[in-house]
Amino acid sequence: MENTLVKNSNILWEKSKFFANRALIYFSFLLLPVWIQKSLEINIFVQSLMMLAYLVFMAGQWYLLGKEIDHRLKIYFRANSTIDRVLYRLIIGNAVMMLIFNLMSFLPQEIVRHFFWGFFVVVGLFYSWPTRGKIIEDSVSTQFTEYKFLDSFEKTVLFLTIAMFFTSMPSFPFLSNLETYKLIVDPEEKMNAQLWSYLTMNFYPFRRFPHLINLGWSMHFYFVSFVFYLLAFYGILRFFISRRISILALFALVSSWSFSVFMKKEAYTCVSTTFAILWVWSILWCVKSSTYRSGLMYGLLCYVGVTINYNNLFLFPVGLGLLYFYFLRENTQWFRNQFVRYTSLGMILILITMLTHIDLRFFDHAMTLKQFNSYFNALLKRKAFFALSYIGLITFALMLIKPKIKFLSSIIVDHKRMMELGILASCTIVLGILIDKDFIRSFGLLWFVVFLSVLPLEWIFQSINRLRSRRNFIYMIYVLVCLLDSHFEGRVRMIYNFYQSPPDIVEFLNR
Repeated sequence: MENTLVKNSNILWEKSKFFANRALIYFSFLLLPVWIQKSLEINIFVQSLMMLAYLVFMAGQWYLLGKEIDHRLKIYFRANSTIDRVLYRLIIGNAVMMLIFNLMSFLPQEIVRHFFWGFFVVVGLFYSWPTRGKIIEDSVSTQFTEYKFLDSFEKTVLFLTIAMFFTSMPSFPFLSNLETYKLIVDPEEKMNAQLWSYLTMNFYPFRRFPHLINLGWSMHFYFVSFVFYLLAFYGILRFFISRRISILALFALVSSWSFSVFMKKEAYTCVSTTFAILWVWSILWCVKSSTYRSGLMYGLLCYVGVTINYNNLFLFPVGLGLLYFYFLRENTQWFRNQFVRYTSLGMILILITMLTHIDLRFFDHAMTLKQFNSYFNALLKRKAFFALSYIGLITFALMLIKPKIKFLSSIIVDHKRMMELGILASCTIVLGILIDKDFIRSFGLLWFVVFLSVLPLEWIFQSINRLRSRRNFIYMIYVLVCLLDSHFEGRVRMIYNFYQSPPDIVEFLNR
């Protein structure tokens, strides 16, 4: 591609090839709704694969939209990991797409169809139109180039993590009445109508097929929620822990039997309990990015969070206050004021969301200290690996109280960033106890337990940094401990039963 910059370059050939490749791939994915509708008589497993491909296509639109917003607003930021860059653009793209689709939903039904398809045709032509900058610019695949350097152990663990994630998908019910579906997903009516309007428009091509809408919404909740959740968790880990241990931590989280238990008892718990970690990651990333324009992402992320659960409203001012008065205190007041200014779009959207929510009941979903203690102990008992969290908690506390203690001199970590994580985790727990248990229930607390569990491992690996063979042996031991304690056969059996005979509404509610 470097040859396209010289005076006598073959730029026309490169542009033609670029347009042909992009247009063919894009419009092939755009035909997925037509293919999926023709698969109504096919096995549900094939339908699920095609619906997953549709979700991948939509995620690609979020990424490209986020990337375009970066370009137009001239947002240049520092990233701790390439995954941070990907997650940041997915969040911005998803939020803006939600806003566009909600505006589109106000159009008359007679013309909304033309706007929906016209939007994607125009966007597809825009993304496929060749320019010299697009040809020499990095593609999406280049964001994952660091994983070319993974060793065999790391690649194996990453593959096991992905396999465990796909086999952990719960059994969703199939309902012909979508209003009943909404009641099952959100019995306490915490979700805003904007979220349902967005999902309706997102799966607009399947509006005549409630079965496909049901499948699409369920897969959207599972895959989108957990992909964001795992990416955010990895991003937090990479602030403190090496890449190898971070991958092991992902495997420990997904392979935990609690992961399946939560999904089996409440299949849609992934929707409301996975947002808190995104909030924690976003604040750490805003500090790392070193640009006040990152306030745009923070505001839009909190807007999406409020549409999922109106109690997420409390996270926005708490995070903004911490950023303005503490985390960004070394920056100038002008910088911090500009950051707040860039969050104003999200602030306005949050205000509109709260004003349009029908039933607001604050402080009705809190968790007592006794419930939190029993819940935390039950979480630790489900996986032997989590016994390390006690050691990790002591290590974490010592790092915060006495960072220069000789006992911890062998571990290299950003103590300032560790203090920020401690404050954010404490705020999440306090808000969960006082405001809404979803902040710390199930997946809201699981990630922090896993973080504490792998913290001693990072200490051990940094201490024996020169002993590569011994490090590999210890790494393999912990992988086996996680694998043997994962109940993998139970997960495979559950997903097999789902594709053989999906549960009806009575069976689903009687779990």
